Amino acid sequence: MQSGGGLPPGAPHTFANPGDRPAVMLSTFTPDLYLQYFRELRDGLGDGRRTLTPQAAIDTMSRYATGPAAGLIRE
Repeated sequence: MQSGGGLPPGAPHTFANPGDRPAVMLSTFTPDLYLQYFRELRDGLGDGRRTLTPQAAIDTMSRYATGPAAGLIRE
């Protein structure tokens, strides 16, 4: 899946990997306001886990005034 264009700050949006195989995301951030956010999500995959737990994702989001889209967080 590819996406083009940019999002203005504060615009509602989401991203997900609906498939069963690992995905790679390449993003450019200017300015780099959310660069550390994505680093924290990446770091939440430590300890050999292949998926981020819903609670770990929500905890990271809360540090950046971000929240899950309704119905998209699955247990």
